[in-house]
Amino acid sequence: METIKISLDASGTDGEISIVRVDGVIDTMTATELEKVMNSLLDQKRYNIVIDLGGVDYISSAGWGIFISNIREIRHNEGDIKLARMVPNVHEIFELLEFDSILGSFENVEKAKNDFSLSGTEITGAQGGDGRSSVTTKLAQAGTSVTTTVPAAIATEQPLSTADREIGAPDAAPDIEARVLELVREDPFYSISEMKRIVNSESSFEKKIGWWKIRSVLRRNDLGSRKKRFRYARNR
Repeated sequence: METIKISLDASGTDGEISIVRVDGVIDTMTATELEKVMNSLLDQKRYNIVIDLGGVDYISSAGWGIFISNIREIRHNEGDIKLARMVPNVHEIFELLEFDSILGSFENVEKAKNDFSLSGTEITGAQGGDGRSSVTTKLAQAGTSVTTTVPAAIATEQPLSTADREIGAPDAAPDIEARVLELVREDPFYSISEMKRIVNSESSFEKKIGWWKIRSVLRRNDLGSRKKRFRYARNR
């Protein structure tokens, strides 16, 4: 049975920002627990909310629906929901379903908190990010959920080590690039790890291909997100 752990904290000069830390999975079974927490915050008229998703590796349509269904009431009361620390695969689905046109996402909690300062809430800390305010309904597209298999260490940009450069250099061989683009056309929902596994299982390549090499091919072709890969495959 899947589990979920939810913890609450307050931040800001007057504790006006609620930090909701979620660990585990957000699916049909566990989403009700998160919904209770969100409803409790709204009952207390706490409308500035940051959802820390750093410990979440799966979000179903039921989970996304909680954030979307509450956003109209929250913004009507001059508040907002900001999502922080999504792991790569969860963020890719977030973009693919175009929820990035509804909710702002941030690489860490501090940036999410301080984005409220750009909207007139005076708090301390670093400068914020790029939250959005338009509200549309995308739930009809939300049947896809994601389980992340990407190591946490690659959730943020990191410089290439010497070993990474040897097997993951930006200038990948043309045959590798062609194979990666072919895989995108075959199934735009492949993760980078899945592409790496497929490429390395093919005997035509003499040496193992690294995660960074696959990623460099995708980024060079402006296919860094699943949303872009989906559009690329659909137009081919």
